[in-house]
Amino acid sequence: MAPAVSRFRHARLYITFRCNARCGYCNVWQDPVFDGHRELTADGLRRCLDELAELGVSYVDITGGEPALHREVTAAVRHAHQLGMSVDLTTNAIRFPAAAREIVPLLGTVNVSLDTLDAERYHGIRGTDTLDRTLDLVRDLGAAGADNVKLICVVSGQNAAELPEIVSYAQRARVPVYLSPMFSYFAAQRELRPAGSVRMLKLAAVNGRANPATEPASPPPPSLPTAELARRVAELRYEPYTVVSLAFLHHLRTLDPTTETHCGANSRILTVGPDGRVMLPCYHEWDASLPWDRPYRQLVADPELIRVRDHEVGRRPGCRSCAVFPYLGLAMSHRLTTPFLVQAFSEELLRLKRHAGPLTGERRGALLRRGDALLAAIERHAAPLRGGSHLDELYHFEATGDGRVRTDLSAEPVTVEELLADHAHEDCWRVQRTPHRLVRLLYADIQPASLPAELMAELPEVQLDCWEILLGLLPTATAGPGAGLAAWCDRAGRALRGQPAAASVALLAAFSALPAAAIAAWGGVAGHPEEALAVKLLRALAPTERRRELAPLFSPELAAALLGDRPPIADPPPTGPPPTPEAARRGEDLPRFTAALRHADTAALRAAVRRWKAAADPATAPTIERRLLRAELTGTPR
Repeated sequence: MAPAVSRFRHARLYITFRCNARCGYCNVWQDPVFDGHRELTADGLRRCLDELAELGVSYVDITGGEPALHREVTAAVRHAHQLGMSVDLTTNAIRFPAAAREIVPLLGTVNVSLDTLDAERYHGIRGTDTLDRTLDLVRDLGAAGADNVKLICVVSGQNAAELPEIVSYAQRARVPVYLSPMFSYFAAQRELRPAGSVRMLKLAAVNGRANPATEPASPPPPSLPTAELARRVAELRYEPYTVVSLAFLHHLRTLDPTTETHCGANSRILTVGPDGRVMLPCYHEWDASLPWDRPYRQLVADPELIRVRDHEVGRRPGCRSCAVFPYLGLAMSHRLTTPFLVQAFSEELLRLKRHAGPLTGERRGALLRRGDALLAAIERHAAPLRGGSHLDELYHFEATGDGRVRTDLSAEPVTVEELLADHAHEDCWRVQRTPHRLVRLLYADIQPASLPAELMAELPEVQLDCWEILLGLLPTATAGPGAGLAAWCDRAGRALRGQPAAASVALLAAFSALPAAAIAAWGGVAGHPEEALAVKLLRALAPTERRRELAPLFSPELAAALLGDRPPIADPPPTGPPPTPEAARRGEDLPRFTAALRHADTAALRAAVRRWKAAADPATAPTIERRLLRAELTGTPR
């Protein structure tokens, strides 16, 4: 794939607007602005995907309408896969042809819509009598060995009482189900209309074409408030095979139409229509578009797209009440604020609970109580965190005037090296001062190892222990008890003795009350990729006596950093102009680049960081980060 030339890594390809369902919460079949659009041929789709790849897109969501109605959907998936893209496809399963089943192994996820298991209720929600086809497809794909199927259930007043049965079905079928509460965006779309009855629901004129007058709306059927739907969904978050986005629920609860909504439309997600046009600003607020008469790398620089991105996205009345999560969730990953931390916790839970086993009522209640308390603490202590002033800034920062950087992530100013290390990555998932950065070891290293089943089953509790402790990294918080972490790490470390994952357990154990001698009995942390980060965070969280006890577990250079005062970084003598951010990002004369930034004012610092981040290379980011972090800890430029 060609090198990235933009911020766009994601695209939503509405391959067709045609649909064979009549869902009451969807307007694609009811609104005339979706009628009669030309669709791309196989060659057109291949050219579309080629240009998206040249733009830097690595993930494409093929959707509609109903994508299975497009005769070339298999060609599109195959070509995207050949380009190295990750591809998701969403279907209602009404007509999923045999040819399309052949591409299932090429997909990251096959999303299958399923709101109910009751045929009469299915007809009432979706306007068709095809529940059997959906269930047959799920069964057949499972029998064929597909492990990438996910159910999507829109939760409304019509099916909320059925959630236990839907979850039970997903568990029996061993297929995850994503529970999405219906929200206010759908308020005008809840009544089902007979097939062929057209009603304008949301969109205004598109590209100058006026729409027919709106047919008077009939009163929507009785429904549960969004807050009640969200509460019922949240209570299921620890159930196996149940996907609950706590960040989505947080957004629904805190949605404020008087404030701007942070969205990835036009900045990180490109929305492409059936004929290749770029839809502005997105499918859900679409009222203009750019014709596909130039390569996408030129279209994303079009003044109209930039104007809409900079002045309308998130600010329109429709945007301010929006909760369409594909756009919002991605934006959360690029702003280190409360929603990101909630999202990080939620994504971890999804991975860690896979092997949690059945829940007793007592255990479920205890997990929910602890989880609710932790989420409340995240909201309370993350409230002061501000996003960056630019799309390429992960968080707010400013120069102090004495060579350091002030951020909301630390009570004390931080080094330029930390700022650059964080911005060596495209998003917030590897920012140093976040609990997730170390908690991820649970699912990245420890869970995949040969961990005994009884220890796997306890991972949801261990996650809570880790977050209680590491939340103390935030300036207004203090480290919590994490009471069960020490005992669990001791059992897990002994079980994994001699395996690489034992070092990850040892690293987490260092933040617990487990004696260092017990940790040393089954492994140290010297040489672990996160060893330097652990030293940095222990300096912030552990008292001096505990650090002295732990020092023998680390390599000598970092043990000294754990024990002593952080030495000032010895800047190299000036020998001409410093390297550009792009050259430094490649590792060329990195010490002189950081030394120059210590003398920059806020405006110059921000400009340099934006260029540095725009030149990000995921392949070299970990190496660059390690060099910067070791320079910060040891005082030695690298």
